[in-house]
Amino acid sequence: MRALLTVLILCAVFIGCKKDKKPVEQISPISGKLYGVPFNAKVIIERYNSFFRMPKYTQDQLFAIYISPDADKSCASAEQSFLIRLSVPKKVGRFSQDDVYVLISDPRDATGKSGALFNSENTIIEVTSITADKIIGKVDIKGLDADTEFKGSFEAAICK
Repeated sequence: MRALLTVLILCAVFIGCKKDKKPVEQISPISGKLYGVPFNAKVIIERYNSFFRMPKYTQDQLFAIYISPDADKSCASAEQSFLIRLSVPKKVGRFSQDDVYVLISDPRDATGKSGALFNSENTIIEVTSITADKIIGKVDIKGLDADTEFKGSFEAAICK
């Protein structure tokens, strides 16, 4: 009887000492609005950007991340066919202002010639993981006007 009582007490202690699990932060895929038009990312890739330059970094020190709402986009698609192009240093960290640039095309312009290039304290790109085949991170970006803002998480497949 005493052994049974001891077992019951130990079970109660173990149940009472159960660790509280911290909630896992869930961030949705990149979505928002571009020039007032709703946007949901379907394809996110990284590939070498041959034309973009930044004062603090050489081209080989930057990731060029391309984002599209069209599921049929791929590494073979033209750079201009992606509505969002992000430039961010090739390292884990949280970046804004002079460490990033965002190029947004206006989705209402079928020619792909209208858009904006910007950076600011409201332009935040965070790279949380880099592997041989993908870059994982988050964005929280507010454009120069109130009609462009998007945020969420991403896994950008690296084009080879």
